[in-house]
Amino acid sequence: MSARSLRSGKVFSIGIYLVNIDLHLRFVDYAFHVTAGVCQVLEQKGYSVQFDIVTPDKLDLLPKKALEQSVDGLLILPQFEGVTQYLHDNIPKDFPVVYLQKDPLCRVENCVYVDQVSGVKQLVQHLWAQGHRKLGLIQGPSRHLDSMQRLNAVRKCCDDFDIEICDEWVAEGLFDVDGGQVAMRQILRSNRLPSVIFCFNDYMAIGALREAVVRGIRVPEDVSIVGYDDIAVAYAICPSLTMVRQPWFELGIRAARMILSLIAGEPLAPGNDKRLIPELMQRDSVRNMRV
Repeated sequence: MSARSLRSGKVFSIGIYLVNIDLHLRFVDYAFHVTAGVCQVLEQKGYSVQFDIVTPDKLDLLPKKALEQSVDGLLILPQFEGVTQYLHDNIPKDFPVVYLQKDPLCRVENCVYVDQVSGVKQLVQHLWAQGHRKLGLIQGPSRHLDSMQRLNAVRKCCDDFDIEICDEWVAEGLFDVDGGQVAMRQILRSNRLPSVIFCFNDYMAIGALREAVVRGIRVPEDVSIVGYDDIAVAYAICPSLTMVRQPWFELGIRAARMILSLIAGEPLAPGNDKRLIPELMQRDSVRNMRV
């Protein structure tokens, strides 16, 4: 332990933990940009960063980190339903913790999050304005926090805008390209098709686009496809994807600022600073049905 650590009683290290079922590369974009935002803030304050992916069966690692004080604070991306509740119940209440996703079933004060409802609403409004009235969905895992919130939001928005979602137009993937392609194949077996398919992340949208190409289906002339996240290749593919851009880097910055305030015992910023608004990116994968 350094002399600085001995004087302050701190180790000057923050842990960033992504809870996930596996180590799949589909999380590289998300985790990298969030961590980069965190590092930009923490390194200026002399803190190092520990990053790890924790599977659900190893969740007890995080309370142990707090009890052992091997880090000064925890930044947690809980990902799945029930994780926030477990950690909230088991991590000591006085230990600095910030959650980077919102769990509607477990409200915690120290949470910085992207407003998924706002992102979905922007996208559905755009599709409605382009004349789309039949929507298909390729959702993520059923217990994934972001997928759950997007699904609830899109169903409500479609009710509000009188857009049809038929059960046979709804499929599930694992947020990867292969899952998107398989889900698209399932939807295309329907007797009638939606005019647009909303994929809950860009990797699945790319998989859906690949299946459309294999079958000779033109995008967006025959069917429109939209994604979510704005990964780098979403702009490079043809057609470039219309989607909702998530402010991952800014999410990391705000989470880092919050954890530093908690460590210092300072009052937190106003509530609006905890909520980030995603941005609709209009590109080439949506047909204007009014023309």
